[in-house]
Amino acid sequence: MKNADLFRKTKNCLLRLKKDSACLSATLLTGSLLLLWPADNFSQQSVMQINLGPAVNSEYNELRPLISPDGKTLYFIREGHPQNTRINRVKDCQDIWVCYLQADNSWSQAQHLEYPFNMDFFNGIFGITPDGNTLLLRGAWKNDKYLGPGFSVSHKKAKGWSSPEMIEVKDFREMNKGRYYGSCLSNDGNVMILYFSEIPDSKNSDLYISFRNQDNSWSRPVKIKEPVNSEYDESSPFLASDEKTLYFASDRPGGFGKHDIYMTRRTGKGWDEWSAPQNLGPGINSEGWEAHYSLDAKGQYAYMVSQKNSTGKADIVKIELKEEEKPNPVVLLYGKVMNMKNNQPLQATITFEPLSGEGEAGKAETDPQTGIYKIVLPYGIEYGISASAKGFISISDFIDLSDVSAYKEIKNDLLLAPIEVGTTIRLNNIFFDFGKSELRPESYPELERLVQLMKENPKMTILLSGHTDNVGNPHSNLKLSEERVNAVRDYLISKNIDPSRVSAKGFGETKPVADNNTEEGRQKNRRVEFTILKK
Repeated sequence: MKNADLFRKTKNCLLRLKKDSACLSATLLTGSLLLLWPADNFSQQSVMQINLGPAVNSEYNELRPLISPDGKTLYFIREGHPQNTRINRVKDCQDIWVCYLQADNSWSQAQHLEYPFNMDFFNGIFGITPDGNTLLLRGAWKNDKYLGPGFSVSHKKAKGWSSPEMIEVKDFREMNKGRYYGSCLSNDGNVMILYFSEIPDSKNSDLYISFRNQDNSWSRPVKIKEPVNSEYDESSPFLASDEKTLYFASDRPGGFGKHDIYMTRRTGKGWDEWSAPQNLGPGINSEGWEAHYSLDAKGQYAYMVSQKNSTGKADIVKIELKEEEKPNPVVLLYGKVMNMKNNQPLQATITFEPLSGEGEAGKAETDPQTGIYKIVLPYGIEYGISASAKGFISISDFIDLSDVSAYKEIKNDLLLAPIEVGTTIRLNNIFFDFGKSELRPESYPELERLVQLMKENPKMTILLSGHTDNVGNPHSNLKLSEERVNAVRDYLISKNIDPSRVSAKGFGETKPVADNNTEEGRQKNRRVEFTILKK
């Protein structure tokens, strides 16, 4: 007998106890069974739903909370509020509101968002990128005109947010025939988990998956296999920052209330195999309606909608998660992108990708005013990170997250150099095996960026320079630096860069930039650089 059934039987028995003495035996038996449960299951009763209070919640319905990956911004829907844009026409209209986390860890008073967010009767935010600069919105919009159910994106600009523009999800309009729909977005922006029904006017939805194509369109949604989907309602999915753990709501049998929160995890490298969904238990789920579950990158607290002890019809609550309920740990990488010459912030694009070449690259945008970027990276992979801005040389870095650890926040500022004669740039993501000059495949993305720079500036000529540390024979080091820098030159030429535009010279150990007495210093001295000779 499942936990929920035991609790339900106990409750019913207690209500009928005066009328049916036979129920006493069942109650006592249930109590005995409860004592036999593992302590871990029973301890879920101690998990508390913490109401976010009057700054966030009101006498109206608060729905669909979405916490930003950095945990500092909370978007949600408020239904039927007098301040809502279309309240004079539809009494249960839904508008987007927002709160911000303050220095004392309390939430600011909820603010109603204006244009371009609340233009329809039923508005909502389905996704937010880790940088906070792109929002995935409910509805298909083009030139401020609502085209029907679908999805649109809005980008943060220097003077506000852009008008929502529809993203094309192949066949979604033809497939979506039910009453409800929605989605969530992966942190790298490449995967969307949707919910909708292909049965006309159905209240029961299923979970689907769609992938972003290179042209920024999205693939035809594919229904996730059982046991994630069932014959009952599956809705309000949320993909955690590890991009492996999926939370969703369902009214399938065995739950504690009208809708419960369930958790499943990807069991392979692909997206088609998932573990059996687990009910998160009575500490999170109640006899009421729980849905719209979301977590920040740290994964310590979950935010969701609950009708339990609510001040209105439904309130937003947070819950501190137990270890088995948390997603896998990730790293929040953040910093500023700045002009190397004057340290002024730049509006730039950040690209991150596995150095192994497996998996797709993700992109982020810096804040157009501050130059701040934020990206979330799962453990188990070495990543290449690059920043690019118009009129500047793209610069790269790498971060080794192959060893899994706890959640971390790592600051890493990126300095971009303007395209000027005399500028020297280190190619950080160039890799060779020890003592060899053959380029490792992890070097190709870095070299492709240099190829692209030279194609965009057809008159540019450069000098490639190779350097080593002082370990070993100086003559051998000089020879190795020459061979390595020529390997880079050969790669550029193989990509149709005119040989006359690229010269190469090895310097061995003669030009150190750091102390060779430490491993950190020796690593900095082992490098390939290029200098602009002509623009």
